[in-house]
Amino acid sequence: MKYNPDPRKSRKRQAALTALLSILVLALLTVSPAGAAVSAWEISPENPVLGDTLRIKGTASPEEEIDVTVTFEQKAPVSGGKYEYILEDVEIPEGFDNTFTVRASGVEDLNVRVKILVWITISSEASGGDATVSQSRVPPGTYMIRIDGNAESGASTTDLKITARQRIKADSEGDFSYSYNTKAVPPGDFEIKVGGSTKTISLDSEPARVPTPALPAAQATPAAEPEPEASETREEPQEQEITPEESGEAGNLETHVPGYEAPKPAVPRETGFLLDKSYVLGGIGASVLALIIISKRNGKKGSSKTSPKEQRQPETDDPGK
Repeated sequence: MKYNPDPRKSRKRQAALTALLSILVLALLTVSPAGAAVSAWEISPENPVLGDTLRIKGTASPEEEIDVTVTFEQKAPVSGGKYEYILEDVEIPEGFDNTFTVRASGVEDLNVRVKILVWITISSEASGGDATVSQSRVPPGTYMIRIDGNAESGASTTDLKITARQRIKADSEGDFSYSYNTKAVPPGDFEIKVGGSTKTISLDSEPARVPTPALPAAQATPAAEPEPEASETREEPQEQEITPEESGEAGNLETHVPGYEAPKPAVPRETGFLLDKSYVLGGIGASVLALIIISKRNGKKGSSKTSPKEQRQPETDDPGK
């Protein structure tokens, strides 16, 4: 006799088994080690500027896998019923697992185009005005990403939400680090989630200017009086009176004292020349001297013929006669 199991009991067992498996899968998905393992993390710089590279450091359980997610939102203008937004220099770092997701609201469809060597396009039709495109295991590199599509009728802008997720691993001591370049992130607020901890970061378009303290009003300082220049006193050469006797030359008043310039004799206004008078006087003096010498010689010759007595008598003859 064969045993025929009750079909109703079999269906109940299968339903119970399916429910048990579903609970186990849900528990595994809910308790994520990457979200629960991070104990602390920090980011630098604290006030980043567009183009800065963010550096994230923290601690977790040794050898633990950690998800780092960067999310920002952007409005894309609509023109002619179409929208478009371009991300340049999007860096995908090396990692064993990464995901790039774009969600558009207020659209009819969504196209995400990535240029590697040629344009690669992933498209999605909207449902209820929302469309999502997601791509995992993107090869590391720097990409240009173009987001476009058809907007809903009457829309002037569309809302884009862009999420980049990277899974990293802590070292044997539980330390981990991650770098993210902000070239493709628009200025404004964006979120960074490390494990289960989320922080909002404000990205500036340019460095904040530190206000320069106002300088006190300049006080007019009196101009310094110029110091009197030291006058160079020159010692005037003292005039030295030298008499003809001291110089040894009668009638010569010129001196050889350094710095002394003998005054030029005034030219007499009398008729005739001084040189001519000198010659005349000299000639007269020479004639008188010659007459005296001749008369003395004649006197000696005459005395030799007279007596000695006559010689003692003084001469009465006038030499000038």
